[in-house]
Amino acid sequence: MPYTYRVFDSIDDVDVNAWQRVRSEAGASIFMDPRFIAGVESSMKQTCRFWYVIIYDDARPVACAGLAGMTIDLAELADRRMAWLIRRIPGLSRLHQLKVLFCSLPGSPGEKSLALAQTNESAQVLPILDGVMNDIAKETGMQVIVYKEFGESDLEWMKPLLEAGYKSIAIPPMHIFKHSFADFGEYCSALKTRYRQQINRSTRKLNKAGIEKVILTDVEEILKLYTPEVHAMYCQMVEKSDVKVEMLPIDYFHQTVRRLSPETDLIALFKDKKIIAFGWALHDGPTYHMTYAGLDYRLNHEFDSYFNLMYIGFDRAFRKGVATINAGQTAAAFKARIGCDFAPLYLFAKGLGPIMSRFIYFGGGMLVVHKPSTPPLNVFKNRCVPTPRRQAHLEYREQRGGARSMLSFPRRSARATLSMAGCGSD
Repeated sequence: MPYTYRVFDSIDDVDVNAWQRVRSEAGASIFMDPRFIAGVESSMKQTCRFWYVIIYDDARPVACAGLAGMTIDLAELADRRMAWLIRRIPGLSRLHQLKVLFCSLPGSPGEKSLALAQTNESAQVLPILDGVMNDIAKETGMQVIVYKEFGESDLEWMKPLLEAGYKSIAIPPMHIFKHSFADFGEYCSALKTRYRQQINRSTRKLNKAGIEKVILTDVEEILKLYTPEVHAMYCQMVEKSDVKVEMLPIDYFHQTVRRLSPETDLIALFKDKKIIAFGWALHDGPTYHMTYAGLDYRLNHEFDSYFNLMYIGFDRAFRKGVATINAGQTAAAFKARIGCDFAPLYLFAKGLGPIMSRFIYFGGGMLVVHKPSTPPLNVFKNRCVPTPRRQAHLEYREQRGGARSMLSFPRRSARATLSMAGCGSD
């Protein structure tokens, strides 16, 4: 039988068993979890329209995809040369209100919203999905279709899109950390002196000022503390970003906490019982995603708030026993200094209509800001041999059944107060 498909207007109407089967077989991330998607849909339905596609081979589900239609300002995304033209040439003013159909869901940084049970079926599956997206785009007046965000390992099976006239465009890479440590103290001990000293300088700024370092996990406590005033720090950070695809509303974060509370952390720095910096993170099996943050920029330099949020997040991830930390797509030089590598990411874009199709195809290289990534640095004293403490820890975990044996953070209720002591001497 030929391949068939179903399109749904809401995640509530999706064939959940089929969706979850594909997601499981594809090893898709938490950003394709129906719980997460439901929160995104609920919080952003005022500014986005959503569709969900499941493709079947006979009765067997073989692919699923989350689609979102939204209006973007291309000048906020493009290379500075393209942005300059868009802002100054009257004929390009419509690019301030560009209607785009994404094979991607808002609020899923560095993660694609397309899953195939078997990527060797992409030659059959992608033309069907693309046909669905073309039909939706025409019905809703979309000007561009975009598939994002795909890694280098995806490029081979995504080739049918290139044959269909799409342009492959590099976007800011994801910074990843793949070394395992028992906690932040052990990580610091493994660093070369110069890199450890940089961390110590930052952590001392917090300790001397009596800044409280906390990881919040309780739903009600987070909802109470994550107020519009705190959310405004996130908005300020987005405004300072080179690439502004979306400004997530406060309800996005509230919905994520409500629906994914076991996996959601809010890392916060408190000064005089007031949040001065925070970062959101999601625990996704072997991966810890450090996603969005907010800062009181008046205090950032004084306390190295951003750096310290990352250090606390790393400690949390180490203690959870994850294999990979996704550390975000910004601050490349800093993330190289703490041992991150980078994973290139790509999108595939196609304009609709004779003018827009040529504009996207020939101008694709300037549609997204390009900033050079910092090559990974050799920050560790010995990157190959685990420390004796680490070796003992690995043996202990193996005896106790793997990652579940990791010691949990000390808690005060569901609030963990952190100490960054033990990071090694200068």
